[in-house]
Amino acid sequence: MKSLVLLLAICTGLSGCAAIQKDNSYAEEQQIKLILAEMQLRNNQIPAAKMTLSEITSQPPVAGVTDEALFRLGLINLETGQQKIVTEKAGKCFVTLLNNFKSSSWRPHATTLKGLIDTYDSTLQEKAELEKTLKNLKGVNASITKENLDLKKENLDLKQDMEKLKKLDLELEMKKKR
Repeated sequence: MKSLVLLLAICTGLSGCAAIQKDNSYAEEQQIKLILAEMQLRNNQIPAAKMTLSEITSQPPVAGVTDEALFRLGLINLETGQQKIVTEKAGKCFVTLLNNFKSSSWRPHATTLKGLIDTYDSTLQEKAELEKTLKNLKGVNASITKENLDLKKENLDLKQDMEKLKKLDLELEMKKKR
């Protein structure tokens, strides 16, 4: 019985070591992928780096690796353009980092960038609304300009009619005096 308990304890201990080794190898594998992504970025292989970083972030998280991958992926998404879709993708990376990695060294930077993205997106929205308002005002301006021209023409016609009436009135007065 003692030998069975001893054998069971040894097996349990060895399986525990195997599980720790498995966890360490997964973390090392993720770290290697992150180093690969950094090399791809240095060599200006942006699509490949984006794919590698996406792969890291889609797998179970490893502190110190996944958070950095999320931050770098967010930065890559920002560099590709200024459309709302791009800032939304980057923002999601930063939000995931902020929500899931409370003690990450990348957290302050992600907070700052997320705030800037939110400000940028709201500014874009305000700009679109202002452009729409400007377009409407240009339409109103064109309408008012047309009305103004119509009124000027009408005013000129009235002035001419008044001159004719004055002339007729003068002629009538002269006829009466004769």
